[in-house]
Amino acid sequence: MIRLKKIFSWMLVCACILMLNSSYGFSENTKEFKVVGYYSEIFKDPIDKNVQFDKLTHIIYAFLIPGEEGSLIGIEKPEKLRELVEKGHKNQVKVLIAIGGWSYQNVPLDATFEKMAASDEARKKFIENVMKFVDEYNLDGVEIDWEYPDVGVSSQNYEKLVLGLSKELKTKGKYLTAALNGAWSETEGPAVSKAVTENCLKAFDWISVMAYDMNNEQHSPFWFAKNSIGYWINRGVPKEKIVIGVPFYARPSWKQYRDLVAEDRENAYKDHVKGEKLDSYYNGINTIKEKTRLALKNASGVMTFDMNEDTTDDLSLLKAINDTVDEVTSMSQVEFNKKVYCVVNGHELVFKKDENMGMPFIDENKRTLMPVRKSLEMIGAKVSFDEKNQIVRATKENITIEIPMNQDYVKVNDKILKMDTKAFIKNGRTYIPLKYVFEGFEYNIQWHEESRTVIVSNE
Repeated sequence: MIRLKKIFSWMLVCACILMLNSSYGFSENTKEFKVVGYYSEIFKDPIDKNVQFDKLTHIIYAFLIPGEEGSLIGIEKPEKLRELVEKGHKNQVKVLIAIGGWSYQNVPLDATFEKMAASDEARKKFIENVMKFVDEYNLDGVEIDWEYPDVGVSSQNYEKLVLGLSKELKTKGKYLTAALNGAWSETEGPAVSKAVTENCLKAFDWISVMAYDMNNEQHSPFWFAKNSIGYWINRGVPKEKIVIGVPFYARPSWKQYRDLVAEDRENAYKDHVKGEKLDSYYNGINTIKEKTRLALKNASGVMTFDMNEDTTDDLSLLKAINDTVDEVTSMSQVEFNKKVYCVVNGHELVFKKDENMGMPFIDENKRTLMPVRKSLEMIGAKVSFDEKNQIVRATKENITIEIPMNQDYVKVNDKILKMDTKAFIKNGRTYIPLKYVFEGFEYNIQWHEESRTVIVSNE
């Protein structure tokens, strides 16, 4: 009997621990959430001025260049790397070196990697030189950025390089990571993805997924990040080893985020800005927040390329990432799964419990219900409530919408529009079906399930 009591007590303790974990923390995974910043030595900004160490867990210095015979082309600013390592370590930030990149002096590096990896002697020499470099600069690891090996012999040589380098790094407790491509489909990525073998994927501590540069208009949309994560998960990579990359620059203009914001602070809340010669497609604050929520749910971190292109004020994209991590990790899993985010014309529509204005939610018909007044006033609509007839009236320019309570329709300029849900009053607050009302005002609506975000736009 005493033994049974002890077992029961232990089971009770375990149950309490599980309850505490589900109530007071989003998940164990978020404790190890990575915020990785690429740092390219081409930028001249002082480290103290431009590097927000308090918002980073890892920094990747770019780039160390391989030679065909296994040699290394030294970095141009060794003093900068030493300073970054010293200050990074003082701030509990790990620092890695990125080897490769797309090109060196405008010549693609793929052929260099191919020749070096194909030779046992050159490959061995390369690994030895990398380890010497890691020791010399007191680095925490290496990110291999070969863009890209091919299926077949090239893939086999890539695996030999990865496994050889992994073995040496692991003996010293160092990271080996890889910059890998994004994918437009969760089930079918580009051919170069298939050159990365299962053995390589197991050897990497994580993969930095470059979910950007797809094309100009679709440079780095939310769906590309979602599908890229899905692809590598379907390849067998656990979410704990996936870090999703986000760009801090635009295409095809190649403007830096900080320069776009300097032109107009409102650009921080956009993903597209027209230009005199070239337009800019990029990720503004709200898309960065969305991708961070996606990563918190389906991956284990966010990688920024390049953090030097960020601002360091209240419009900082790194700040947006950190604010999102802090918000989500303060929630329980249940709270996170229920919360609905809404972005209207680039600005987040924020509802707070202490404001006592109601909170958005999804009803049984999978429709988003929003507290009426704050939602409609954000788009400049005038809102009134006919208490006698229980009707909300909203007017904007030449459109008037009537929303009767507990009815399956709204009236847009006397035209009845049927709905599969109803507006109603709950706890003294009036809730309206967002989709039908905003579409009545000629806004476009998108729903991103993975980040629980409604996107409302009249563009």
